[in-house]
Order: sequence, then C-alpha cells, then structure tokens
Amino acid sequence: MLTSDDAHHRYLAAQLNQRFGLAALVVEPSRSQHRRLWRRRRWIDWAALAYHRCRRRLTGLDAYRENYFALAPDAPAWPVTPDLTVDWINQREVVSLLGERAPDVTIVICTSILSRRTLDAANTTVNIHGGFLPWYRGNHCFFFALYERAFERIGSTIHFVDAGVDTGDIIEHVVPRLEPGDSAETLYCRAEKAAIHRLVDLLDALQAGVPLPRKPQPPGGRQYYTRDRNLFHDLRFWLRRRRGRLGIPQPDASTNAL
Repeated sequence: MLTSDDAHHRYLAAQLNQRFGLAALVVEPSRSQHRRLWRRRRWIDWAALAYHRCRRRLTGLDAYRENYFALAPDAPAWPVTPDLTVDWINQREVVSLLGERAPDVTIVICTSILSRRTLDAANTTVNIHGGFLPWYRGNHCFFFALYERAFERIGSTIHFVDAGVDTGDIIEHVVPRLEPGDSAETLYCRAEKAAIHRLVDLLDALQAGVPLPRKPQPPGGRQYYTRDRNLFHDLRFWLRRRRGRLGIPQPDASTNAL
C-alpha cells in the first residue's frame, strides 16, 4: 500500500491488513507533499494548499474526518509499522521495496502522481479516487460537483492506475446517499468509507479467482487542481448553504446509494 497519512488512509490500511495482511506499507505524509511544492517553486499551489489546510483545521473538518474514520481506542496509528516514510513516493527506495516484495496488487491513495518506474514496479495498481470519474478528476471533486449542482456525479471511484491523472480503467463507482444537510465533507467521508469496504470485498473475490471488473473511462470530464478552489468559491458556497439554495435533491428511497 502506497498512501498519505490522513484518517481515512489509516482506516483503509487497517481494513486491508485485517482481511489480507499488508505485504508492505509506504507513507508519503501530507506535510512532505506540501514541502515539495515549495522546493519545486510552485508558489501558487503551495499557498493554495496552505489555505485549505488552515481552513479545514479552523472549521473543524479535520476533526470530523478523524472521528468518522476513528479506529478502536487501543489501535495503533498504523496497523503495521510503515516499511518506509518518504518525502516523495517515487524515491528509489520505494521502487526497490516494490521490486523486492513483488506485490500482486498495490493499493494507492492520495500520494503524489506515480512515475512510470514506480508503476511498473507496483504491478497491478488500484486507487480509490474521491470523485466521480471521468467527470471529476484531481482534487476537491466532491466540492465542485456540489458547487456545480452535478448531483448525479457525486461519488468515489475505484479504478486502475495508469500513467495519467485519474485516467485509468474504472472498476466501480461508489455513490453516497444524498441528504439535504450534506456538505462536501460529509458526502466525501460517506463515499470513501463505503468505497474502502467495497474495495476489500472486490479484492477478496479476486483472491478467490474472480477478476476485478474493468471498463475504459468514457471521454469528457475535467481535472481540478487544489488552486482551483479559493476563498471566493468557499464564501459563495457558504452563502448558498445559509440561504438554503444548495439544491440537494430529496433522497430517493428507491435508489441503491449508500
């Protein structure tokens, strides 16, 4: 597993380890991803990420996610000691570790984009993406789907990883149930937890000889960057929500949303 260090990443690691045992765990902390932007002189991206990290902390969203994906009180932060904690997921040590362990499947979530060398070493690579592919690639996909009132395209996607950004073949969409009081965060957490458990079931079936579903992504969609969401978007969304104008449809009891 190649991962960052948010609460749902630790939750995914715990679920995978409980069901299968992790052959290797590599962690690329979010703070390392942030520092890397500065070192690469991507000032705008660095400032955008700093804004969102501050926004999440001050509005309680970090605390909400930590609570939503909380493990047992006596559980360690990671189910196994990480084999590597790296500043960049494509470091030579990561490629070497993948070559040594030769995993059948590598699960990746919220790391930097994998290089071709890392992808080759990882063998079959699967990602849980927080967005409805192909229409919402990149970052803040739940927010922009709500912002654009694209309610039919709110969900997470389990997909194969290729050399592009969220462009690999789709395994399955996981769509959360919509409630009138929902926010991007509540929908994201609900969909990601459901996607985690769905992925574990799919891998269980794979182990029993059932191949993972696979279908190419249809054309269309857009990639959203962290810098695409700014204070203007957040203030406008807040005003819409305060005035009851988000337009979230009433839940339909006939749907199979989670």
